[in-house]
Order: sequence, then structure tokens, then C-alpha cells
Amino acid sequence: MEEIFLQEGQHFLIRARFIFHHEGPPLIDGAVEIRDKNIVNLGPYRNLKREASRAKFIDSEDCVILPILVNSHVHLELSPLRFRIHPSGKFTLWLRQLLKKRSQLSPIEIRESSKIALRELLNEGTGLVGEVTNTALTLDILREAPLCAYIFQEILSFQGSPSLNELKDQEPCIRITYSAHSPYTVSPLAIQAIKSYNQKRKKIFCIHCAESPEEIEFLKDGTGHIANLLKERGRWSDNFVPPGTSPVKYLDTLGVLNQNTLLIHCVHLRDEDFEILSTKNVWVCLCPRSNLYTGVGLPDLPRFLKYKIKLVLGTDSLASNDRLSIFEEIRTLLNFYPQVSALTLLEMATLNGAKLFGFENQLTLKKGSLANFLVLSPPTFTSDQPEEVLRSLILSERKIEYRFYAH
Repeated sequence: MEEIFLQEGQHFLIRARFIFHHEGPPLIDGAVEIRDKNIVNLGPYRNLKREASRAKFIDSEDCVILPILVNSHVHLELSPLRFRIHPSGKFTLWLRQLLKKRSQLSPIEIRESSKIALRELLNEGTGLVGEVTNTALTLDILREAPLCAYIFQEILSFQGSPSLNELKDQEPCIRITYSAHSPYTVSPLAIQAIKSYNQKRKKIFCIHCAESPEEIEFLKDGTGHIANLLKERGRWSDNFVPPGTSPVKYLDTLGVLNQNTLLIHCVHLRDEDFEILSTKNVWVCLCPRSNLYTGVGLPDLPRFLKYKIKLVLGTDSLASNDRLSIFEEIRTLLNFYPQVSALTLLEMATLNGAKLFGFENQLTLKKGSLANFLVLSPPTFTSDQPEEVLRSLILSERKIEYRFYAH
């Protein structure tokens, strides 16, 4: 992959056989004109070649131009655990492995493995991450990287409400706030306090939700493997009263669901839950390969789409995944749900994530945005239909030929 870091004063015209952009239908034999790090034109090559005759020309021939990808949920600090936790058929077995092996990690291991994982993210075409951290050891790594990050300082507090100090953004591409881990590791008061903090500052409130059957059982009656684990670790609170409802309905009764809420996973939902998510205009991040790894099943993508719920994609961590590739998350969903459009999945992996985190002007492929995008070499095309081209690109082995940076 050739990385092109754009500078002020540069003028490029990049031609490709297909361009999947955010201003309308995909272009066939299109071009992108870049001036001073911005996309100043986007359209048919036959038109732009006359208007940009003095630009440096890159003819990528049969290649495909795609928007930069957004990994909306990742835990970089768990990167040392790659291949050290085995896939599980039961969530709490995986969770016990995670807790044991994470406690053995040193700060040096975390930092060095996170650097390697970050390089993997860049090689996979990622331009924005929703990073969840408990140690803040990845903050400096992300600050120095050529991508954008929305960093969540994760709170686990089942026995009260934490003190939340002011967190400062690192402009222009690093934003920082608090998140709650889950309904079973954070008290109701703490969940509401974290939501209030974010709401006042117009930040995203993020929480894992409805990931496993064990979570459903715990919130129903306060028993099961999760209750046992909390008690073993000295995290149990005698003040906790099981809500007797689903995780989604529980969070709704706490008043924390709205258009600035991001729920992670949402694998185990009922009809009522889908209706709540749709009505409250909540965002949901799907992490299908992580869900398969931990044995909790797959999210019901067709039902999410039926209810018109806003969706983004994430990989979760290398403790529950073998790759940090959004391409592979899309491929997994296409394999399990072939009736779903590849164009819809690409939108979830690009435009939706940029909208969620407020980076539309930096990371969307449209006129006026910064020129952050990918040029990929294609498989052998058997069709000129954009849907079939994109599906073939995702399902085959692909190579990023160029990556343009405009930070």
C-alpha cells in the first residue's frame, strides 16, 4: 500500500473504474479532484479531465475508490491477548479467561501491542476508531496516529456512582469522554451520571448492551453466572434490585436512550426492544465476528434494518477477534445475510460512523470534505453493476493500492 499524505498546494486527479461515494449512486469511470487536501470535485472522468488538466494525474485503471472505514468499537489495550483467549461457546467462560489474562498484562505489553494493532487498523483502511479504554495507555498512541478517534474512558462501578473529572478533547481529531461498561457492571445511578455528563457536553454515551444470554438472565432476576462472578470479585452490591426487564428496556427506564446513545452488540433483543431503539433514535454498533468468537450468536441484521435503526460496525478487541478488519465484519454479515445489500453495509461502515462521531467533514467521500479515502485493486469483474462489484470486492481477497491522508 502506498500512503499519500496530502499537503497544502497539491493538486491531484485520481481516476478509477468505480467510485463508491456519498453524494449519489456509484460512479463508473469516475475521478476525484483534490486541491489543498480537500475534495473539490467528484464526477465522470471525461468531464473532470478537462477541468483539472493541470493536476497531477493518477490513473488507477480498474481499481475501486472507497471511503475511509470507521471502526466504531474497539479496545486497543486488549491487543496483547490476541490468540491467548480461545473462542468459546459460552460468554462467561470467555469472560473469565479475559479477566484472568488481562490482569497479567504489563503497561509495556499493552502499549507495544497497541502500536502493532494500530498499524493493522491503518493497513485495513480505518480512518476513525471508537476506542474504549480503562487504562488510558492508548491515548498518546492515537494522538500521534494519522487517524481520528473518539475515545471512551470506560467506567465499571456497580457499587455506587463515580466522580467524573472534566476530560478535554484533543482537537481537531481526538475527542474524549466517559462510557459505561454494561448494565451488569455499572450501577443505575452511575449509568445516569455518565449519561448526564455526556448529555451536557453533547457527547456520545456508549454502553455494551444485550450481548449475552447471561446478561438477560442477570437483569431478569439477579442470578446466574454474572451474579456469581460479581460476588467472587467483590463487586456485588446488596442495593441492586433486578429490574426484571430486558437490557434495552432497563436502560430506557433509566432515561439514557436517545439520539446520542450508542449501544454495543445488541444480539439478544425482543420485538419491544427493537421498537424502543427505533422510537428513541438510538445508534447500535454491530460486532458480528466478536459475537461469534464469544459464543453469543449473531445480531439480527434484517430486523434492525426493518425497524430502520441506525447501525455502525466495530471489531471489538483482539481478545474476541483475530483481526481488526471492518472489511471482514462486512464479509461476515454478507455471508450470513446474503439478502442484505453490500451498499447498505458499506454505508454502515463509513458514512454512518462518521455521522455518529461528528467527523463528516473529515471522513466522507464527497465534495468539500477532506480527501481521506482508499484505492483498492479489484477481483476479476463479472458485472458492471455497482452492487455486484462491491459484493465481489468484499467477498474476495483485496489489496489497498493507495491510501490518501488529509489530516
